[in-house]
Amino acid sequence: MGYPGPSLVRRGWVTAAALICASCAAAHASAATKLVVTGRGWGHGVGMSQWGAYGYARHGWSYERILAHYYTGTTLGDAPIEKVRVLLADPQPAGTVGCAGAIRVGDATGQGFLLPPGNYAIGPKLQLPVGHKRMRVGTAHHRRGRFVTVPAKRKLRSPVVFDCPSAPLTWDGSAYHGTLVVRHTGKRVSVVNTVSIDEYVRGVVASEMPYRWSIAALAAQAVASRSYALATLKPEKNFDLYADTRSQVYGGVAAETPRTNLAVEKTARKVVLWNGHVATTFFFSTSGGRTADVREVWPRAGNVPYLRSVSDPYDARSPHHLWGPITLDANRVAHALHVPVGNMRVVHSASVRVSAVQIGSRRVDGDTFRQDLGLASTWFDLGELSLAGSRPQVTYGDKVALALRAEGLGRAKLQRRIGAGAWKTLATVNGSDRVTVQPRADTLYRLSAGTVTGPVVAVGVAPTVTLDPVAVRELTGDVEPVSRGSVTVSRRTAGGWKVVAHPQIDPHGHFSAPLQLRRGAYRVEIASDGRYAAASKGLTVTARLLASLR
Repeated sequence: MGYPGPSLVRRGWVTAAALICASCAAAHASAATKLVVTGRGWGHGVGMSQWGAYGYARHGWSYERILAHYYTGTTLGDAPIEKVRVLLADPQPAGTVGCAGAIRVGDATGQGFLLPPGNYAIGPKLQLPVGHKRMRVGTAHHRRGRFVTVPAKRKLRSPVVFDCPSAPLTWDGSAYHGTLVVRHTGKRVSVVNTVSIDEYVRGVVASEMPYRWSIAALAAQAVASRSYALATLKPEKNFDLYADTRSQVYGGVAAETPRTNLAVEKTARKVVLWNGHVATTFFFSTSGGRTADVREVWPRAGNVPYLRSVSDPYDARSPHHLWGPITLDANRVAHALHVPVGNMRVVHSASVRVSAVQIGSRRVDGDTFRQDLGLASTWFDLGELSLAGSRPQVTYGDKVALALRAEGLGRAKLQRRIGAGAWKTLATVNGSDRVTVQPRADTLYRLSAGTVTGPVVAVGVAPTVTLDPVAVRELTGDVEPVSRGSVTVSRRTAGGWKVVAHPQIDPHGHFSAPLQLRRGAYRVEIASDGRYAAASKGLTVTARLLASLR
């Protein structure tokens, strides 16, 4: 529905964090591009900024003035509806209804009865205990049996209504004002809380805004929550509102606090009106300094005059006023958005938010980009760090060309890993560049800008191996750079490669393998040792070569 959801003033980033961690595993590819996202605000940006309302309240604004600022041209009036129906949970196998006082029960037959105080399990069969009955227990051979007392159950017709005039009802241990309506849906039950609009708002305000905030901010939240609820009713369904982020979070009696109840009482039945109708009062956590025009965020909503972009200078206390940088893997971003990998650029709206992101030849609207990637808001900028090596592995002494690109981040540094946690800067780049390096061992290169660590490229270096058959009974060779260990000499046979010698490398990098050379193919291998990649060198022995060695 576009609403920001509960407690956005406190929620952490989940989806973006998952993308960041997922990209870490691909860090050592031969080519990589990282997107760097920085931004402002939290939420869709339309309507009232909760942190902004808090800031205005601290500057002495009344709740009426706060609402008039965020919902341009609106007025306040009385709620036209007394009660709302809240779906407490999606259909579940069973539940428990209870009350500290006597419970009145009625069903679709129009008949009713009383249950004593207590808790009662109810499942899809809609059966409840209504006392006890005596039954004869016997067998076919004993006509006379004994009598026992067993619980008597009453099967009810959906829907079943529970009311407890003396105390709040509970569903699965959570207390609610009003009545509870239970329906069976196949093998499950659903429960709807029918409650007065102000009792509903009492269960919402503290779930959407910290209860310690100024009364003026809490009162503005109460009116916005009441108005949003009444503007989004679902008369065609068995309920009007969800109890979660699909509408706004409703916690029932447990969510209430003295301060938030005071704010609800102070604004009793007050709603925001536009042309005599209840306004759809969207709200969200943090604007970053300016709210968004609804036409820029949700073009299909059309022209809603009271949901314009307005200045919001007092939300700086929000931890989400500024956010980032967040680093995302470009390939994973393209996969999440179901678009081909390509250069990305943002298209800003008149209120500085992102209306769309151009990815190659495809365009993704800004709110879809935000939601699919779990970004905090549509007020963001994209930077890019790209690093690619011409070859993932070279032999000792060869060079590698690194292609660098840094866009939207100022000057970036090309760095080489020189030790545990230590990096040496080799070059700087702002835009695109190409740098040639000559690694002397397996090496990591990275591109970074400020506090942002960009893509990392690994280049493996294999030792150079030279071979010199000096006699029919001896094969010698040299390894550069000098390394310890041994080499493996194999000869090609009909069954594959057969190891024929395993000579040690001396301190000068020389090795000698005494063996009887024959015509055919030989292979000399050096295993990876942590500093150098594995190396291999081949030799073909011909009759002419054998003749020259005799």
